[in-house]
Amino acid sequence: MLYKSFRITGEANKTIFDSGLVSTVEEPKKIMAILINVSAYHNNTVEGWIETTRILEIPDDICNTSDTSGAITAVISTTKLIRIPIEEDLKPGMTFKIAINCGADISHIDGAYEYQPVA
Repeated sequence: MLYKSFRITGEANKTIFDSGLVSTVEEPKKIMAILINVSAYHNNTVEGWIETTRILEIPDDICNTSDTSGAITAVISTTKLIRIPIEEDLKPGMTFKIAINCGADISHIDGAYEYQPVA
């Protein structure tokens, strides 16, 4: 398994994308999963895209967070998602991108793409 990190700073009322994981002719890839952490819970949406097709759309509050402020500790669970399986082959020239779609309150995401070369 190989990993490529990502870090996205959210912006109010926008969807912000990472540069993504690119599959090439020389090194075709299969995206296995994303490892993810959100900065805070603000009812924002984490999205995953293969080119122009959204294949992942989940609320931020089911993901893990490292926020330890008093307001958030009451809702932290030990069963939050840290690894989200994707398991999709990326044809050469295609890109898988992770994004955060924020409302008025922003949150940031960081993590890693878990992938493997395709023979």
